[in-house]
Amino acid sequence: MAEKMGIEARIAHFLRVSEDSSATQAERDTAGREAERLLAKHAIDRLTLDTDGAQRAEHEPIERRTIAVNGGRGTIALDVVLGLMSVAGSLGLVAHYRDRRVVDRYWDAPGTKAHVELVVTGFHSDLMLAVPLLESLAVQAALAMRAWWRSDPRHRLIQRWDAHLARCEFAREFGRGAAARLAAGRQEAIATTGPGTALVVAAREEQVETWVRDHVRVRSATDRRSFSGYGRAPGYAAGLRSSGTAQRAVGG
Repeated sequence: MAEKMGIEARIAHFLRVSEDSSATQAERDTAGREAERLLAKHAIDRLTLDTDGAQRAEHEPIERRTIAVNGGRGTIALDVVLGLMSVAGSLGLVAHYRDRRVVDRYWDAPGTKAHVELVVTGFHSDLMLAVPLLESLAVQAALAMRAWWRSDPRHRLIQRWDAHLARCEFAREFGRGAAARLAAGRQEAIATTGPGTALVVAAREEQVETWVRDHVRVRSATDRRSFSGYGRAPGYAAGLRSSGTAQRAVGG
């Protein structure tokens, strides 16, 4: 059925499967891999047309999109977003976050839930492809973390705070592993096109970074949160898993 869909509909279909909690881990990994392959190829194919044609990218608007990951303090929401920032960077986008994990009953609207906002800046066409992927990866990170935590009964013996730090580290490293996987796929797609495509990609990334410097005020904050090394390796491996082999992604 997926073969009869358009490219963007196929990407959306595979993303839905990749975040389906009723699917097996192997099915989610396979669907995620196919969605990312199609996304990278479609994005680079579009840039190749721009290089050969009327340079549509020069007139394309730069925009911002916001993705909310629900969760307050004591959850992995912020760590999921930190991982997604790595993913956004691997796609040539610029990302920052807004911490809304504490709801202000005076200023916030009624019914507002604690959350962390991922704000992503990029060209319109890139965001149209990347935002659904980022939203899907947020779900996948939570599913993978739960599956990992439940896979070993010894995890129940870990002290509560250490267990929380390990889960946070897993979620953060899941994003970094996925970023390595996507960066490798993107470079592979660029390598199969003409030399002009790499120049277009670099120029677009520089335009986005310049736009952010000129239009967005981002406060740099010192992260004083505690970390755990326990969830690091399995989180990164889970992020890489659907790419086939970790060595290929890291080598790319």
